Amino acid sequence: MEINEVLQKSGLTDKEANVYMALLELGTATVHPIATKAGVKRPTAYLILDQLKAKGLVSVIPRAKKVLYTAESPEKIIQDLGRKQELVKRFLPNMLALYNTKTEKPQVLLYEGKEAVGEVYEKILLAKKVDFFCTITEAMSAFPEYPFRINKTAMSGSMKFRELLTSNPSDVEYSRKMQHGENYQHRFLPPGMNLLTDNVLFDGNIVFFSYHPYIFAVQISSKGIYQSLLTLFEVAWTASKPFASN
Repeated sequence: MEINEVLQKSGLTDKEANVYMALLELGTATVHPIATKAGVKRPTAYLILDQLKAKGLVSVIPRAKKVLYTAESPEKIIQDLGRKQELVKRFLPNMLALYNTKTEKPQVLLYEGKEAVGEVYEKILLAKKVDFFCTITEAMSAFPEYPFRINKTAMSGSMKFRELLTSNPSDVEYSRKMQHGENYQHRFLPPGMNLLTDNVLFDGNIVFFSYHPYIFAVQISSKGIYQSLLTLFEVAWTASKPFASN
């Protein structure tokens, strides 16, 4: 990693890092050689030098005719980072309290397009408990890899997965392609009952997937709504037909 990159990761902009590096090499100089060495215009150099001065990294040596600039030790950066770290530690409990309050509030997120909806499936793959009620036809067409990845994740023991499907032939055929076990279960709604959207419950979230007229998903994060829909899912699950391999 270049020194310039290190300086940027420490909080300096690209131009600030270039000017500071130039001044470190020059030692003490007027603005013209600093600007030339840093590869910036002279007015820009003045502005950046003022910014570095405010950060304690540059000092001004006034002279009768010209103003000279000198770089402060890079140790100032470490000291500044240390102070910032201590400040964050001190107020972290207050910030976490605000964050936790925020996370308790219901949230609604809209994912539009195939790539964005794919991000939702990636979230689902990380969940510990997932309950789907859907028809698999549209999802298999748009995201054929995810059902198999979910099946593999559940069968490995990393997820408990239940999927309530319609009795359409495509759903039944899909179910037969999957491995089933304690952590991966399928059940079927009575014949003639269809679902117009794919729906999932996981980690306190509810997501509604739609594939027509275009692909999008709506995620609702609400403990109350999640629990209500989970109760309805349990009722439907109990009343539905279990998967049979033959």
